[in-house]
Amino acid sequence: MSDIRIQKFPLQQLFDNKRGDSKLTRKYCNLHKGDYPVYTGTTIGDFTSIDTYAFTDPNLTYTTDGVNAGTVEILIGKYNVGGHRAILIPKHSDLCIEYFENILQPIFKSLVKSGNVPSVTWNNIKDIGIPVPVDKSGGFSINYQQEISQRYNSLKARKLKFLDYLTQLRESYINIPVEGYTYAEKWLKDIFEYKRGRSCTKAYCNQHKGHYPVWSANNIEPLAMVDFFDYEGSYISLSRNGIAGKITVLDGKFTINEDRFLLIPRVDNIDYDFIKYTVEPILRSKKKGRAGHDGENEFTKLSFTILDGIKIHIPIKSDGSYDLEAQKENIPKIQ
Repeated sequence: MSDIRIQKFPLQQLFDNKRGDSKLTRKYCNLHKGDYPVYTGTTIGDFTSIDTYAFTDPNLTYTTDGVNAGTVEILIGKYNVGGHRAILIPKHSDLCIEYFENILQPIFKSLVKSGNVPSVTWNNIKDIGIPVPVDKSGGFSINYQQEISQRYNSLKARKLKFLDYLTQLRESYINIPVEGYTYAEKWLKDIFEYKRGRSCTKAYCNQHKGHYPVWSANNIEPLAMVDFFDYEGSYISLSRNGIAGKITVLDGKFTINEDRFLLIPRVDNIDYDFIKYTVEPILRSKKKGRAGHDGENEFTKLSFTILDGIKIHIPIKSDGSYDLEAQKENIPKIQ
C-alpha cells in the first residue's frame, strides 16, 4: 500500500445525485400498504411500507431536510426512497459505497443549513472535495477503500460494545424489595388509560407557532412550540419511537404527536416516579429495532398494544387500595 495516496475529488465527479420520489406521502402510502419499506428523511429507519418497490441494489443515500438532515445511510433489500432523501449513484465501478458512508457523514452534517427546517442540498455539496485513495497511476483504489471501511467498522463495533456496557449501567434498575410491604400484581391496563398523540408534523407546527410544546419521540426537548395545546396538568408519557419506552413526566400545557403515549390513571394514589422506575425497564427490554449507543443513533419502536401485556407489582393497603406512601418510600431504593 506504499503507492497509495489520498486525493480530493469534487463530489459530483464521483456520484450522480437522484432525489427520492415525492409522491410517497403519508396519504399515498396509506392507500398502498404492503411489505416494502419506504425510507424518507423525516424519520430514522423506515417511514412506512407499501405494496411496490423501486430499488433492489444497495444504495448510498442521505436525508435532505428535517431534523435528520445530512444523515448518510446505505439502504439494502427491496425498498423505496421518499422525497426527503436523495441517492448518490457512483459514476465509477471502483468506488466502495461503505467507504463513502463513513467519509461523507461528518462532512454532510457539517454542511447542514440551520433554520426552521434544517437542510442539505446537492448544490451546496456537489463541489466539496472528498478524499479518495488513489494508486500510483491515479486510479481509484477500491481495495484500500475497503480496508479503510473495515477499520471504521472495527472502531464502530468497539464503540458499540463500550456504549452497550454504559447503557446497561445506566439502565440497571434495582429490584423493588418486598419486605415490609404488601404488594399486588396488576395489569397496567387496569391502572391506566392510554392516550395516543395526534398527527402533528413539523410543517403543521411551523404554521401554528406559539408558546406550547409539542412532544414527539425526543424525551429531552419538544418537536416545536405551537399556539394550541391538548393537555394541561401533570402526565406520565412514554416514547413509542426513537429511544422507545423512555418515560418522561410532562407538566403544564402541551400536545403530543403519534410518536408518544400518555398514561392517564384510572385509579387514585399512583406515584408517577414509582411508575417510571417500575415500568420503564420493562418497556426498554421489549423494544424492537436498531440498538442504541447511549441514545445516539438508536431507533427502536414499541407497539401501542404492548402495554396490554404488562403486569407490575404495586404496594397496596389492607383494604386493597393503592398505598401511595409505600410507593414513594420505594423510589430512593429503586434509584
